[in-house]
Amino acid sequence: MRTQRTADITSGLALAILGVISLMASLSIHGVTGEHLHPRTLPLLLSWIVLGAGLLLSILSWGVRGTDKPIEWPDQQGFKRIAVTLASTVIYLVLLEPLGFSISSFLFITFLTWYLGRYRWFISLGLGILTAVTISFVFIRFLGLTFPTGPLGW
Repeated sequence: MRTQRTADITSGLALAILGVISLMASLSIHGVTGEHLHPRTLPLLLSWIVLGAGLLLSILSWGVRGTDKPIEWPDQQGFKRIAVTLASTVIYLVLLEPLGFSISSFLFITFLTWYLGRYRWFISLGLGILTAVTISFVFIRFLGLTFPTGPLGW
């Protein structure tokens, strides 16, 4: 039987494996002398977070006892939502270089929060703007990371 506990343990282990793989890959990133922040800093940080979150999810799910909730598989509407999310992610990745990280993230977050969250348009727009501004100032300006800038050209 497919249950929430089994799904959480499996998902946690998959995330932990992904964290280990990305950790090993990020260790091979070489820096350039004189950079403000080493290029592998963010990938290393995110790899450790994914690894830790995956292990924590698996361990906490393993310890859950009692009645286990069966998982209901998505109906046709659920599969449509999954397909739209996957298509949006592919479009986001394709637009990343020509539009830049901030603009493509704005479009991605705005669309998906509207589509999946069923929020009103102005809430989705606000979340998209907040995401783009955060990316622009924290990652590009403050940390000095080199992400695609697109037409903004910072």
